Amino acid sequence: MHQPHVVILESRRFPDITEQWYNIAVGALTQQGITFSRVTVPHSADLSIALRMLLDTAHHSESTSLRAPDGYLVLGLNYKGDMAEENHHCIWEAILNLATNAGVPFSSVLTFEKEGDDLSNAATRYASKIQLGVQSLVNLMMLRHQLLNPPFAVAA
Repeated sequence: MHQPHVVILESRRFPDITEQWYNIAVGALTQQGITFSRVTVPHSADLSIALRMLLDTAHHSESTSLRAPDGYLVLGLNYKGDMAEENHHCIWEAILNLATNAGVPFSSVLTFEKEGDDLSNAATRYASKIQLGVQSLVNLMMLRHQLLNPPFAVAA
């Protein structure tokens, strides 16, 4: 089996927070022996468009020398002062639908902070969720590998 590779897709609306989240994710992925690449977008509203473009590129990688990633980790923070909670849920649903329809291992920490919440603590408040998100992604990648290889896959 080749070394697994994950794309970390993140919103950089709150760069200090997402940089800390990224470092937590990188540490967890590195511990598992998983390589990664990073794709950033300016705002969470851009995440679903970026994921769609990444999935399209991965789909076309079969005809090029590019290797499709084994999974995607999406990180983003929305704040009530920036967007309505309903819009946050629309972004989450769009990302979930894209990943589900593509059938790719996927995990996300896309959170919404209500007005008055202290954003300075958001980086540490979600550290365990990011670690759990990485573990969930690793588990899905392992399941996919098992399903695509014998004894589950039909030998040619």
